[in-house]
Amino acid sequence: MAERPDSLIESAERLCETLERIGDALVALDANALLETEGTLEQLLAVIASADHTVHDKDALERLVGRAAAALVRCRQLGGSFSGIAGTRLRLRTGVETYGRDGTFTETQLAGSAVKVTT
Repeated sequence: MAERPDSLIESAERLCETLERIGDALVALDANALLETEGTLEQLLAVIASADHTVHDKDALERLVGRAAAALVRCRQLGGSFSGIAGTRLRLRTGVETYGRDGTFTETQLAGSAVKVTT
């Protein structure tokens, strides 16, 4: 009889797939996909935190940890870009000031010349 795969390995595999999907959504600027993955990511992290940590295939887990780490680094880099693009687009569309790091309103700082067009 074949041995049942480790639940931690299965969860780690799904975590990698979810992180890669998040990275792809950040590249495509797909906010809906980002929102869809939020619940999945939350559930997977809860399962991994409570999983039986007896792993039979330690090599597979090590590969998955490396894959997840690479996907997470990609997400962090792309997330910074996504935030910058989304903030810029929001300011251009609304003309609204944004919040600074200290929670106060900051005026939009434009580099170079700005032209306001009216129709």
